[in-house]
Amino acid sequence: MGRSSLIMVMGFGTALLMIGSNLARVSNEAMVNYTYYYNASMARSIAGSGMNLVARSLYENSAWRAGFLNKEFGDGTFTCTVRDTTYNRVRVTAVGTFQDMRRTISCLLQPSSFSRFGYYSVIEGSIWWITGDTVWGPMHTQDNLRVAGAPVFMQRSTSLKSIIYNTGPTVDKPKFKGGYDTGVSIKLPSDLVPLRTAAASGKKFTGPDSVYILFESNGKLKWKQGVGSVWTEESVASFTPNGVIYADGTNLHVSGVLNGRVTICAAGLTGKGKQGNIYIDGGITYAHNPLAGPSSDILGLVAENSILIADNAANAGKSIDIQASVFSRTDGFMAENYSTRGVEGTIRLLGGIQNNMREPVGTFSGSPPHLVSGYLKSYLYDQRLMTDAPPFFPTTGQYEIVSWFE
Repeated sequence: MGRSSLIMVMGFGTALLMIGSNLARVSNEAMVNYTYYYNASMARSIAGSGMNLVARSLYENSAWRAGFLNKEFGDGTFTCTVRDTTYNRVRVTAVGTFQDMRRTISCLLQPSSFSRFGYYSVIEGSIWWITGDTVWGPMHTQDNLRVAGAPVFMQRSTSLKSIIYNTGPTVDKPKFKGGYDTGVSIKLPSDLVPLRTAAASGKKFTGPDSVYILFESNGKLKWKQGVGSVWTEESVASFTPNGVIYADGTNLHVSGVLNGRVTICAAGLTGKGKQGNIYIDGGITYAHNPLAGPSSDILGLVAENSILIADNAANAGKSIDIQASVFSRTDGFMAENYSTRGVEGTIRLLGGIQNNMREPVGTFSGSPPHLVSGYLKSYLYDQRLMTDAPPFFPTTGQYEIVSWFE
């Protein structure tokens, strides 16, 4: 009996020793894990703080590239590098250190391009967004946003000024699917100098004779300067190595099927009747339709003054397809002779419109209203423009996030 009791006591003692050892080990491992995750979390937070300080510096000065070296923060340090990459993008890398732990955050930024807007204006005038209107891409105006009924805005919408309701907020109920903010200011650039600078490595024309560009689906284009001149055919890549076609002090005429990435810019003195306009002489589409499958084709039309659908025989009496992001710095996108030309059809636009002011494309009459001259509108946003842009397309002066890695 005594021996059995002794064995039992020794057994319990051994078990308790093993339990105590396991408890100590588990407790120690828990402390190690807690310390690891705490240090890792602190290092990550410090890196994030460094990224925020970089973002602030870039907001204040988009050309800032100094970064930070071993900057003390939150009982740790962070080092941030800011370097330029392709397509005017900027890679920011922030490394946070806390105790012996390091965590890295990497962010790719690109200049925020006006092409990302499905619709942008500075001056809305007395034009109202009404029931039946749909804006498919991001939308901004520096003016009041005038609404009547229930227009639909599919992505984030902003305005500098306030909403003006035709009847009142209890009757007029715009639908903002992506949210709406007021008091947001996004100004147009004061000039087109970046495109002029880029043209040194692209293609540059000078006036006064108008320039004509006809794109071909095989990756080539034909061009001439002056109505009576002879067409010259070249590949898009050799004609404009960086994708910029720039005409100074003259007008540009464009049509055809683009296979490539191009921005066409017409610059000149500002004002009605001046040079610096783009005329769309016929349909302008992509060789690879992004609505049908993958496509790298992209076009920007940038004018100092107006972008006009030409009143010519090629456009008469029919609808027109335009696949491009359309930017007018001092005027707007419109149909030439909109009130006196015939009834044409529908503008089928895939891309976006950014202009100083809304301009007309046709006239209506009767009840219900019917088209009397010019065009109806069917505008669809090219979703690729949320993260991609035509070469050297005008920017807002700020950056936007393309990718984020931790």
